[in-house]
Amino acid sequence: EYGFCSAEDFLSYIKDKEIINYYGITADSLEGYLFPDTYYMPKGISAKKAVMHMVDNFFIQLKKIMGSELTDDRLRIHEKVILASVVEREYRVDKEAPLIASVFLNRLKIGMPLQSCATVAYVLSEIQGKPYPERLFYRDLEIDSPYNTYKFPGLPLGPISNPGKRALESVFNPAKSDFLFFVLRDGESGEHHFSKTL
Repeated sequence: EYGFCSAEDFLSYIKDKEIINYYGITADSLEGYLFPDTYYMPKGISAKKAVMHMVDNFFIQLKKIMGSELTDDRLRIHEKVILASVVEREYRVDKEAPLIASVFLNRLKIGMPLQSCATVAYVLSEIQGKPYPERLFYRDLEIDSPYNTYKFPGLPLGPISNPGKRALESVFNPAKSDFLFFVLRDGESGEHHFSKTL
């Protein structure tokens, strides 16, 4: 609409094996690595360059978060990107993001399912093509998908969003807590209640 590359071309490069291999990403897609930001690009930029510009920015931001710890262990980074993508869709208040990350990490440590509503909403909206759900039902929690973290333990198959700086920071530097649960306390403020028990 504004004279940049077409959406169709842009989306085709999200799964371009050459670009994925160039960055050493251990996935079939660049989903999770398109850093959400304001971008200034020349009109007529190719879809490939637009995609790579966003992924370049992801690694620039990640280096700022990790500092000298940025290694070539792309599998470890990919797992954290997956978790950050879940945190991105769960938190509403900045200060709570590291606590939400700690809940999920605590669950992973003890083999407890993540049980993230955001992953089920991803299945419904992004995989099944339905409108984004305002609420989930028990039947939704039974959907047979590797992205359904109620049904399958561990991380979902891949990222469910493109995490921003706060979500990435929270996963790479989570809060220390004994919490295993959180629930939305105030829909207006977006604040959650955190607890050790159900």
